Amino acid sequence: MARLISIDGAVGEGGGQILRTALALSTVTGQGFQITRIRAGRLQPGLRPQHLAAVRAATMISNAKVGGAFEGSPDLRFEPGPPAAGDFRFDIGTAGAATLVLQTVVPPLATASAVSRIEVTGGTHVPASPPFHYFSRHWTALVARLGLHVRPTLVKAGFYPKGGGEIRAEVEPWTRPATLRLDDRGPLLKLRGVSGEGRLKGSVAERQREAAAALLWESRRLEVEWETLDLPSASPGSFILIEAVFERGRCAVSRLGERGVRAEVVGEGAARELLKLLEAEGAVDAHAADQLALPLALARGGGRVTTIEVTAHLETVASIVSLFGIPARVEGRRGGPGALEIDAH
Repeated sequence: MARLISIDGAVGEGGGQILRTALALSTVTGQGFQITRIRAGRLQPGLRPQHLAAVRAATMISNAKVGGAFEGSPDLRFEPGPPAAGDFRFDIGTAGAATLVLQTVVPPLATASAVSRIEVTGGTHVPASPPFHYFSRHWTALVARLGLHVRPTLVKAGFYPKGGGEIRAEVEPWTRPATLRLDDRGPLLKLRGVSGEGRLKGSVAERQREAAAALLWESRRLEVEWETLDLPSASPGSFILIEAVFERGRCAVSRLGERGVRAEVVGEGAARELLKLLEAEGAVDAHAADQLALPLALARGGGRVTTIEVTAHLETVASIVSLFGIPARVEGRRGGPGALEIDAH
């Protein structure tokens, strides 16, 4: 029996990202793992429905042998076969983030020899996870520079806490090795924004957009190419995304509407966050940095990406990548600018 990589699920960031990163790396490298103390420091420790959805998805695409895959489980054993292309449907069953399931299975499926089609139902715009429009406009544009091509479609939005959304995605075979090096962002080329709502009254998306646009103009005479969306949705909610496209880098900020918070406050909050981002250094935003680590590791060609902020998430995912025999390093102190570097292998 092959030796299993041992992972402590309570170290570093200590959340579901440890599990999702390990699942994807295991599926592509063929190395099984055993993770203990899953989310031990969280209010509801162990595997939750959204984590089980990622486990089921990784199991399905690799015909893995799994132990401990039940709600509340503190430990999991995962022994995969090679990823196989196909048509897949994954149902989270709650408002758990569908984009996180996609980010778990898209890179492994791209290493297969044929196109894959995926449907995921659950939450499409969920706090503390990449909303669909961040995933579809920002993340996909960055991984495309690695030759990883995915085409996502929002069938129906599912805002937290009710969820009920659906995403479809088509994943092309990935030509590897590939590399990516983003040392600096270069000059700003343009700003692009999208403000959207579903099943709400009161022109919420327009008010978010107008508030953000006014603050950006008043502060720095910045103009944004805006798109306003009224989404088919299973549940009520809103979001705003603003992207800064630089000559070499790419950064984005995203916010979700909240019950009891005026649309103008949401829009202005996104604009203020963008202004801080424009004053910072780094080729990508903090969220993109840790979400690029897995594709960069699986691309085999290595690379380096600078970021405006080193986070616990970035440090944690780099440590998991290294456990699977792919050297990964984080430069810089947590909370300040830094970089992720992954060796070719």
